[in-house]
Amino acid sequence: MAAGRVGAVVAMVLGTSGFACAHAGARPVEKPALGAGKYAVESIRSRAALDGVEQIVEISEQGTRLVDSNGSEHVLTERGALLLSETGSCRLALAVSVDGEEPGVSDRACTWQVRGDQFMLGDSSGAGTRTVYQIKRGAGRLVLEGMSDVDSKGNVVGDAKGERIILVERPAEFAGRSVDRTSEERAAAEIQEYLHEL
Repeated sequence: MAAGRVGAVVAMVLGTSGFACAHAGARPVEKPALGAGKYAVESIRSRAALDGVEQIVEISEQGTRLVDSNGSEHVLTERGALLLSETGSCRLALAVSVDGEEPGVSDRACTWQVRGDQFMLGDSSGAGTRTVYQIKRGAGRLVLEGMSDVDSKGNVVGDAKGERIILVERPAEFAGRSVDRTSEERAAAEIQEYLHEL
């Protein structure tokens, strides 16, 4: 696969990140481990088709080495931000670079909810399929392990074991601000500024 095809895989990962699925058990917690605020995305693991084969691809701040079908090695790095509003709206932005080139940026409006130790992430309408993650804390990180895709009625409609997002909490500067579709331009500008701060 040439660098252009690596870019296509990156585009696929960016296009599906945060709205996939998996399955696991859940345990109740006393208070939500994840709340409104601003988080850096340290790494994200999602499914992507690579040389026609679906597989899990992880992209991280430290860089992920990926070997194409020609045996050439490429390094993918990402900088990301997840902004969670108290209103239940959110923004997920990822800037992914291949071999140090200018990054491609995906900036998506979304919706979120926490129930016990489960974090649900859906599209901007909140009416479509949502991805359910189990929240785990460790070493100053929040690890979101994929559990299942559920429909609007809570029925499991897919399995995406291996999906994962690792977050680092930042000061909650945006916690009280709305990041819904009526403020997309402002939210996009804030995320772009935040990505430069990381």
